[in-house]
Amino acid sequence: MVADGVHILISLALVMIIFRSRQHEPYLVTALAAVVPDIDVIVFRPLATLGYAEGVLWAHRGLTHSLLAGVVVIGFLSMFGPWRAAAIGYGSHLVFDSLTGGVRLFAPFDPTLYGVSVDWLLLNLVTSAFAVTVLLGGMFATKYDFEYGASSFAPKPVFDWFQ
Repeated sequence: MVADGVHILISLALVMIIFRSRQHEPYLVTALAAVVPDIDVIVFRPLATLGYAEGVLWAHRGLTHSLLAGVVVIGFLSMFGPWRAAAIGYGSHLVFDSLTGGVRLFAPFDPTLYGVSVDWLLLNLVTSAFAVTVLLGGMFATKYDFEYGASSFAPKPVFDWFQ
């Protein structure tokens, strides 16, 4: 069980590393994409309690944690910012949830739960420490206009083609 705040932090850190953008759209899009899969707790749980929805697809980490839902969410959020940022946010959510119990990647076609079970508290702690360090370093570098430690003769970053 990765906390929603950790999903947002790690997706923001990944976008800061990959995009190095001073624009706000990639960060907004990735934060939204990182929390959208957990909408099932808000929407499906009351429906299941009232008897309108039942089965594993309507449970937590069911339909909203699938690749099909990912395509829909990424397509929708690409209207507001870069689709790659949305893919990073949604993908990081699925990866971290698959590390702490599993997700139904191919729902509604296959209800199999894919993943492993790692200590979620330790994963939250390590991921948060990494993400906060990256975000603070990136904000510091942006404020003081550093080139992220690259000298003038250094090669271009590996992820320039990803932008």
